[in-house]
Amino acid sequence: MPTSETESRHDAELCPDCELPMVRPSVPNLIGYPKDGPLTKSTPLQRVLALADTTNVDVFDLTDGTPADVSALATLSQDNDNLAATIGLAPDLTDDLRTDVIAFAIALIVAMPQTITSTPKGAIAISRTRLDPATDGPGHLARHMLYTCGRTTPSATFAVAAV
Repeated sequence: MPTSETESRHDAELCPDCELPMVRPSVPNLIGYPKDGPLTKSTPLQRVLALADTTNVDVFDLTDGTPADVSALATLSQDNDNLAATIGLAPDLTDDLRTDVIAFAIALIVAMPQTITSTPKGAIAISRTRLDPATDGPGHLARHMLYTCGRTTPSATFAVAAV
């Protein structure tokens, strides 16, 4: 058993792309961690939804009229100095795809907000089709977020298009 945080990181699985440790924190060992924090939820989907909530990203289901190749629509707008972000999900997604798409959309909102705000309507569509795993950028960040939330996925990278 590792005796320090440093030893624990050396024992962790390393990301093949950035060589940072892939860490799944143990909530009881996180001093001062909120009792209702995202990592206390029981499934990866619940953890990612709690993460969205704590970052003020509104996640909801779209109506049945969503195009077949779209998994989600993400918007980002600025009102005064406040950012408002939403992720609307196609209602027929599996829990695994829903989890991965939410993580990708959060990563995109955080890491590359200009990808969304530079579109004419401040909105993007996220495809249902996974791309090859990203070695950097929002897809890579999403993969790390998902791992932390208890989900391992070969790719959390999706194509995006302006709406």
